[in-house]
Amino acid sequence: MAAAATDAATATRDGQTALALRLAKHLAPPAPGAEDSAAAAIATNKNVAFSPVSLHAALALTAAGAHGATLAQLLAFLGAPSAEELADFGRRVADRVLADRSGAGGPRVLFGGGVWVDASRGGLTDAFRDVAAEAYKSEARTVSFTEEPEAAVKMINSWVKKATDNLIESIISTGDINADTDLVLANAVYFKGDWMEPFQPCGTSTFHLLDGRHTKAEFMSMSYYTLRQVACMDGFKVLKIPYKEAKPDGGCTKPEDEPSVWPHASKASRYSMFVFLPDTRDGMATMVDVVTASPAFMYSILAQMKLRWVNLKLPKFKITFNRGNLKETLCQLGLTLPFSPEAADLRGMCDGDEGDGKTRQQALFLSKVAHMAVVNVNEKGTEAGAVAFKLRGGGGPPDIVEFTADHPFTFFIMEERSGVIVFVGHVLDPTK
Repeated sequence: MAAAATDAATATRDGQTALALRLAKHLAPPAPGAEDSAAAAIATNKNVAFSPVSLHAALALTAAGAHGATLAQLLAFLGAPSAEELADFGRRVADRVLADRSGAGGPRVLFGGGVWVDASRGGLTDAFRDVAAEAYKSEARTVSFTEEPEAAVKMINSWVKKATDNLIESIISTGDINADTDLVLANAVYFKGDWMEPFQPCGTSTFHLLDGRHTKAEFMSMSYYTLRQVACMDGFKVLKIPYKEAKPDGGCTKPEDEPSVWPHASKASRYSMFVFLPDTRDGMATMVDVVTASPAFMYSILAQMKLRWVNLKLPKFKITFNRGNLKETLCQLGLTLPFSPEAADLRGMCDGDEGDGKTRQQALFLSKVAHMAVVNVNEKGTEAGAVAFKLRGGGGPPDIVEFTADHPFTFFIMEERSGVIVFVGHVLDPTK
């Protein structure tokens, strides 16, 4: 039974990783000269950051209320064998991988969700409410989107601000609410970690942009030579920068309460940032294509990392990424049924939706998926927060590796013992 549980957890984790990689590829700038709608990213040197674990949890919560073909498509899209396995994965991630370890000296991590249902729709079903609370730490609230939209928006944004430790002030406005809005689901993750070894400021230097121009950015470095986990691949390098870990058994469950799956993750999370740096200044698109080929291949790259002497130089950066609606992106990636007013089957959410077909209200469907992420990287460490919403209704030692990130690069923030990717970003211009 333990082996079967481990296999199911790993399969679902790989599904979450696959979603992270698909989004990373979709949101990356195209190769030079490529005809693509994302070409604007090169013209504006727009940075990208998102939280795969937050988006995955929000879509997984949607699956908890889905039936029929809609549920089947959500499970396939999220890479989960069943709704039960998806909920088990969500519970494990929330309870162990994203457990706050700040009291034991580790990263500060906040994770949770909210569900706001319009009073006219009726209450949530007991089954959906239970899954939301137990697997996704989501509390349910009743509001009036039609009669008191300002109050509903204020409540949601107050929750966002609290859930991200004031890093994200708001994600929704009264313009996002209309007479057809029945249900809002939200999920947030906040991460703030100090580096295992702090960087030192090293002044302003040139950062080369994808469009051939350059800018001046503030850089930071370690001591001149430092031993780091690094992998030198064909066309790019990968560097691991670990965060401080919690003290052993600090704030964790008792040994006899440990789960059979990912037992080490319950003892102490281990977070690191992995920086993917192309060898050439315009090599990001090619590198991303390789890295995002499959979860197995991405994990195999990380498995090749070895301790080597590194001359490390990295720019400080802060990314604020606000995508008002990821609906088009998700549809392009294959998730369409939950957004269809005619075909969406989300009858498992609200009381009264599973009737005889004659008294059932207008069907629920996803009308909007908003996502906002903020990632701040400096000498001390990293602060990051993300919210995902769903609206329903409408020279020294030998063999030195030079790792100077003076041109666009990609980063992953990962909890290593589980392999869960918490944040992904593309840094095209660290000054923006």
